Amino acid sequence: MTDPHTHAANMRGIIAVLAAMAFFVSSDSVVKLAGETLPVTQIMAIRGLMAVVLMGAVAAASVDISRWHLIAQPRVVARASIESVVAVLFLIALPHLPLADITAIQQVTPIALTVLSALVLKEAVGWRRWAAVFAGFVGVVMVIQPTGQGISLYALSALGCAALVAVRDVVTRRLDPAIPTALVTFTTTASVCVTGFAGAPLQTWVTPGWTVLGYLAASAVLVSLANIFIIRAFRGTEVSVVAPFRYAGVLWAITLGFLIWGYVPNALAIAGTAILVASGLYIMHREAMRRRVDAAARVAQDEVNH
Repeated sequence: MTDPHTHAANMRGIIAVLAAMAFFVSSDSVVKLAGETLPVTQIMAIRGLMAVVLMGAVAAASVDISRWHLIAQPRVVARASIESVVAVLFLIALPHLPLADITAIQQVTPIALTVLSALVLKEAVGWRRWAAVFAGFVGVVMVIQPTGQGISLYALSALGCAALVAVRDVVTRRLDPAIPTALVTFTTTASVCVTGFAGAPLQTWVTPGWTVLGYLAASAVLVSLANIFIIRAFRGTEVSVVAPFRYAGVLWAITLGFLIWGYVPNALAIAGTAILVASGLYIMHREAMRRRVDAAARVAQDEVNH
């Protein structure tokens, strides 16, 4: 039975993750509006610069200067580099696909994590989780809905983004726990910003109006808040309890997509989204069961040793 302190922490975590997903999807919405007039690299550069200032202030206020050298650790750099590619792929897809479809495709991440856990981390994955992985990919196809000409470049970009998020999460698991989260977030933000400025000469620079600058500023604030809340959500909580509420992002995306653009997913996309969510939830459930069994086995072994 969950003790009262853990229950209270889990409730705070659930509220935090619901807020985080609302902020993430709201940020994506205003970036999608900005993407109607600005090229990808320019969005990355301008919004990135704004986010760097915000996260730099947070890191400066919360992390002792003697620990800033930790951002040079290879895994921190690797994670930041992966995040830059994730941002590029996401922003390529965002102006051309409905927000609800992109958000649904992003739900392939826990499925991809299962595959990576088996192939890279050499974790044992049973037939039930492999079946859920297969069902999840069927759901992706239903959302993407390839035509006779194949899958669109933008759908592939969104799918590649989701797969790389899984790679990023595997790297995150292996980060040194001594590295403050604020530094990891700041490094990631800086990497995306630098990538944007580096790629800007490859695209035609468009002078943004005040409205577009307002969108980017709002997105920088929203995504910074989202990161703060998502970090809070998983501090001192049971991941198996809190993590499923990340799927609230799908509902936020459908709601905002309808309110802003009047978009309603078709029946096939809705069914595919449902399969994706169900597959992800089942994979999380099996992972939680596996962890409980492993923990019980370790306790039993410790009792035998003593």
